[in-house]
Amino acid sequence: MNKLFKTLLCSLILTFIPLKANAEVSFDISGVGNDKALDNLNVFLKALSQPTDADNESYLIEVKETSKQSLIALGYYQARITTTVKGEPDNQVVQIKVNLGARTSISKLDLRLTGEALQDKNFQKLLVDFPIQEGQSLDHGVYESAKNSLISLAQHYGYFDAKYTKATVEVTQKNNQATVNLWFDSGIRYQFGEIIFDTHTPADQFVHSLRRFEAGDAYDTDKLNEFNQDLKETGYFNSITILPAIASTTGDHYKENKERKIPLHLITYMRPQDSFNTGLGYSTDEGVRGKFRWTRPWINHYGHSIETNFVASTYKQEATLTYQIPMEDPLYNYFSFQSGYKNLDQNDTNTEQYITSVNRHWRLDNDWLRTLYIRYDNESGIQGQETFGTELILPGISFSRTRSRGGVNVHWGDRQLVFFEFANESLLSSSSVIKAFGQNKIIRTYGNHQFINSAELGGIFAETIYDVPSSMRFFTGGDQSIRGYDYEEIAPTDADDFLVGGFYLATTSFEYRYAITQNWKMALFTDLGTATDDFSEPLSIGSGAGIVWTSPVGPIRLYVAKPFTETGDSFKLHLMIGPEL
Repeated sequence: MNKLFKTLLCSLILTFIPLKANAEVSFDISGVGNDKALDNLNVFLKALSQPTDADNESYLIEVKETSKQSLIALGYYQARITTTVKGEPDNQVVQIKVNLGARTSISKLDLRLTGEALQDKNFQKLLVDFPIQEGQSLDHGVYESAKNSLISLAQHYGYFDAKYTKATVEVTQKNNQATVNLWFDSGIRYQFGEIIFDTHTPADQFVHSLRRFEAGDAYDTDKLNEFNQDLKETGYFNSITILPAIASTTGDHYKENKERKIPLHLITYMRPQDSFNTGLGYSTDEGVRGKFRWTRPWINHYGHSIETNFVASTYKQEATLTYQIPMEDPLYNYFSFQSGYKNLDQNDTNTEQYITSVNRHWRLDNDWLRTLYIRYDNESGIQGQETFGTELILPGISFSRTRSRGGVNVHWGDRQLVFFEFANESLLSSSSVIKAFGQNKIIRTYGNHQFINSAELGGIFAETIYDVPSSMRFFTGGDQSIRGYDYEEIAPTDADDFLVGGFYLATTSFEYRYAITQNWKMALFTDLGTATDDFSEPLSIGSGAGIVWTSPVGPIRLYVAKPFTETGDSFKLHLMIGPEL
């Protein structure tokens, strides 16, 4: 009991005895005329633990050695450093005076490449633009990066036995010169092997059809990534994993078997039989927009799929059903059958439209999608003050391409669409119509600067505009075309100023964005163009500013636009939520 009492008493006394806290130490660095050297010094010094008192020999020796190492990393082998401590132990400043001295330069670069990569154009390009050159100041960070660039390139293109036979930096401090020796042996280049299915999949024939390489082709990580991306885009799979059997093929295994083909183990899990997606969006043009999609990605062993989409807003309601039949593969060579309905009641348009089409799709080698189609279009309603009804059978051809990087917040990308279609009375149509249309949008980002440009050009040839269904006529204005104007309010009108629609369309837009923070950009823009019958009226021009938030669900854009031609509004707000391509 007495022992327990003593223990408790000691614990209580220790509780109230103040312990000496670590000093608050800061550094005052002078004499460094190189920003990179100063930054490196600060990084190294931050890694030091806080002392109880900075004014002691062992801590100051550590400060000096750490400072020297940070400068040696940048080639300053002759740097001289002195330290003094100011202030009380609870608030101390270590003053570091630096004399950088002469910086070591690379007097000789001995860069040697052996192995099969010697004939590889990718390695030849890297050697021409190698980050290290004779005459440069020595920077060990650049040296490590340059050394790793050869290793990374070798791994990328299948030189899995690549290694350095010599990788050294020899510094002569006497004359501040260094010799860099990099002797790189790439070894052999391995090849793609056969695909091995580690799990059963009914879509195995389409897996093979999407492969853009053959067994025996030289290994290329880009081709493997494209293959993986194509498999994801089919919609057949819930998850896909491709595992090249590198460890069991390379090194000693190759020496024993002389087999350079690397098998590709594929693990796939099919998507559920049915999947459902819902979504909400908003734009000034349409207001709140709701979406519902039902997909059955795998109907039978032929790879057929079906998809239904419903989209509804205040002004527009539409439903489409698409049935897809792969030919050689489900992405680059397939048929689709589509049927749809659309009801539109906006501005001076009140129409119903029924569409059925048969489409043949090919993905070309340059990634353009070519589509041949024939479409039945039955449309009726009121445009302006004119009641109309048309039945057209429209053969056509289209070319389209969309490329993007950055996910839902695109920082690089473009979209192109060109199509031509026609209807003729002799081919069971109610009137003869020819339509051609082209569209282009480009997004490019350079540092904090982003540039967006878009353009549209189209023409219709018919006896009168009333032979053309409302959905085929040209209107412009609004969020996606000429800001500062209401949705599709720019178009020829009748004698009572009701919108009729035009034979021709020409618009372009220029937008500049500057990143003010990581997720926010400010924007300036100018849009101009017209929908017209003869280009006799002046172009409609809108200009203004806005702000863009790169949100987790995609860019949210708010613009204030001023129209510069006749309109009822002096300014107009435009709010858009959703993808830009």
